Amino acid sequence: MINLFTSKEVKNLDELSVKHGVSLSELMENAGKASFEVIIDKIIPSLLNFNNRITVLCGPGNNGGDGFVIAKKLIEKNFDVKVCSPFNKTYFNSIALEKLEMSDFDLLEASQDLFKNSDLIIDALFGIGLNRDIDKKLIDLIDLINKEKNYVVSIDIPSGLETDTGEKKPNSINANHTITFQSPKPCHFLLPGKINTGELSVVDIGVPKKIFKEVKKSSNIFLNTSDLWKNHFPWPKEYDHKYSRGHLLVQSGDQFSTGASRLASLSALRIGAGIVTLASSDEAALINASHLTSVMIKNINNISDFINFSKNRKVTSLLIGPGCGVTDYTKKLSLNIIELGLPAVLDADALSVFKDDPDELFSCIKKYNNNVILTPHEGEFNRIFKDTKGSKLSVTRDAAKESGATIIYKGNDSVISNPEGLLAISDRSSPFLATAGSGDVLAGICAGLLSQGMDSFLAACAGQWFHKKIGEIPRPGMIADDMPGMIENFLPTVLGEIYEKS
Repeated sequence: MINLFTSKEVKNLDELSVKHGVSLSELMENAGKASFEVIIDKIIPSLLNFNNRITVLCGPGNNGGDGFVIAKKLIEKNFDVKVCSPFNKTYFNSIALEKLEMSDFDLLEASQDLFKNSDLIIDALFGIGLNRDIDKKLIDLIDLINKEKNYVVSIDIPSGLETDTGEKKPNSINANHTITFQSPKPCHFLLPGKINTGELSVVDIGVPKKIFKEVKKSSNIFLNTSDLWKNHFPWPKEYDHKYSRGHLLVQSGDQFSTGASRLASLSALRIGAGIVTLASSDEAALINASHLTSVMIKNINNISDFINFSKNRKVTSLLIGPGCGVTDYTKKLSLNIIELGLPAVLDADALSVFKDDPDELFSCIKKYNNNVILTPHEGEFNRIFKDTKGSKLSVTRDAAKESGATIIYKGNDSVISNPEGLLAISDRSSPFLATAGSGDVLAGICAGLLSQGMDSFLAACAGQWFHKKIGEIPRPGMIADDMPGMIENFLPTVLGEIYEKS
């Protein structure tokens, strides 16, 4: 599993390393050497029209010290290196100053000519310690670098980003490649930071393994890769039958809004649910039946029949929301579903219907059901949660705690949290997923995994991961109707790889 270290955890890593006998100077030397090796072995060979001209931009702190080490090693390899800073030496911390004085180069004042005449700019201005807005002089300097067409490598994080949020303070270097230390940081995967990060390399800087494991154990933010949930994926067993693979009951919309629930139902089947039944009114049943063969259609016209079917037909999970409408029926059925206690996914209209009284939903979840997934996009999130100020990580964590449910806060940087505060951030996404019905497919995948017995947090993580895999298939013109079939196309290969790992 890949943990994402916060600024506090990085500082803890440094402090514990020093106590373990590894000095900050040694860590800085290791960081500079490791970064230099990535630049030499990976980045420079990939550059077109590279004429050996490199500018290293250094700040007054540890990040700047890393830059001085990198510059020294590049000069030793006979590159044409200019080292510059917008700060006077009196501002440098003692370790950065030590690295500067150990080097045989002049420290120049940062200027447009230096950047314009460089093939490669190395950004070592600010690292994980930045927690304030930078001043206008530095904003203008960053603008200057971003306007040039040079290839930019940032050290640890792009200067100007806040480590824990990915937010600009208020401007940031737009890097082509970022080299970070020991473990990625949240800013590398949260917007807008993920855009400014570019390609990411993670290097070891000599933190003792015991210390690294200790800090990693206390970290509660993960990158949502398959390693996070692969050992809990519901692989079919030799003695399985359709009911033991899980039975999902999905509520259909009315006769004019049936498509969303069909997308969800097909996606749940594709991800492995043994049976999916689509609860439909008399009018909607005719339309759904004309489109579906593998999904079962059941005429259900009231809440009582829905609950009785759930209790008596071996249903193992429930899904409501896609195409259901913001109506009293949707609201009452959602509450009854939660009270039933079966694992459930509430999406779309089943969220918006509680915009005037979200506490009614949250109190019901906390009282009756600890296995609920809510899947809001930004608009739905803002409708049902009071506190939407702060980073996407913090508001998602707070929303999960407030609601008692696992939250998938959807977007290009989807964040998942459970009420206990575990967090996962999507490792990547695709703009091709930004199409009507895409969220219904995600809801169906998550509900299908719940039906097979996955815990809500792990089902949400796995569901989001499979959903983003659809977007990774280059397919301009893709619409939601294509997505369930695309699951079929990539699933055997992807699951085969995961199965071998687990």
